[in-house]
Amino acid sequence: MKKNQCVLLLATGGTIAGKTISQENPDLYKSGQLGAANLLASSQASDGFVRHRDIAQIDSKEMGLPVWQALCRALEEAMQDTEIGGVVITHGTDTVEETAFLLHAMGPWGKPVILTCAMRPADHPQADGPAHLREALQSVRSVNAGVWVLFGTQLHHATEVQKIATDALWAFGSGERGPAAQKIEGQWRWRDAPIPVHSIDKPSMTAFLAAKEWPRVEWLTHRAAAHAQIVHDLLRREPGSTPSLKGLVVAGTGAGTINRAWQNALADAQSEGIWVWLSSRCVWGQALPQADQSVGERTPWPPAKACIAMALAWMASQEKAQL
Repeated sequence: MKKNQCVLLLATGGTIAGKTISQENPDLYKSGQLGAANLLASSQASDGFVRHRDIAQIDSKEMGLPVWQALCRALEEAMQDTEIGGVVITHGTDTVEETAFLLHAMGPWGKPVILTCAMRPADHPQADGPAHLREALQSVRSVNAGVWVLFGTQLHHATEVQKIATDALWAFGSGERGPAAQKIEGQWRWRDAPIPVHSIDKPSMTAFLAAKEWPRVEWLTHRAAAHAQIVHDLLRREPGSTPSLKGLVVAGTGAGTINRAWQNALADAQSEGIWVWLSSRCVWGQALPQADQSVGERTPWPPAKACIAMALAWMASQEKAQL
């Protein structure tokens, strides 16, 4: 990033923009109450000029297609604007994994994009958001192009980051390889292990931005004594119900295993045109081939990312079918 370029700050809400609703208990708060201008002021960032824009002010559990489309439009504009050298996005912690992965999939972007978030609301006595935003605004000037998630002193790649704790300040991880970079003595120290590359089927940006609804993809988690009736229930579409089911992402036990009843039920789903992908419920590793299991397609992605990847792939298939 050139010294005379500015950073674009896009705000979407989340805890980082939250405000407490109880003076007695600062951990009780409402997300998405502050806009980009307030967040920028509280960060006390002083490293260059920052433009800012409010995309949304929501709790990230409400994240979905309209905000993703707005972010992609904003990123497209930023990539064409020679005065902008990088983009920082504030987001809620709960679904930042999905948004980062989707933005990565819809790229590549020719400039760095850093998402950052917080575990404590903006007016908490020990708010962590201002420091995260300040670090993101500084780091986006030096990191490589791509989509990253910055949290604390760690930088995670969009294809690896996962939220691994409900309320701890070390809320994010990148699996067994660890974060892409760690801030040590004021410098980013990059790990030796490369970031794995997997192909992601996606629609054109034009088709994505024109989409009216997000494809319905459901996530099922297998377990001991898991009953297969849940699969049959999902296949039973009530008259007038929308949207119709497009696919199932199954988080299998261990290396992606599922019992015989689930295999049979998922085979029935496939026979009805439902896509079936097998992932793993484990935090580390991915689904592996099984000698006694042939149903479904194995995905390298953990379940949350697999749901995004499947939805994008389904959109791509529909676009190709219309050509």
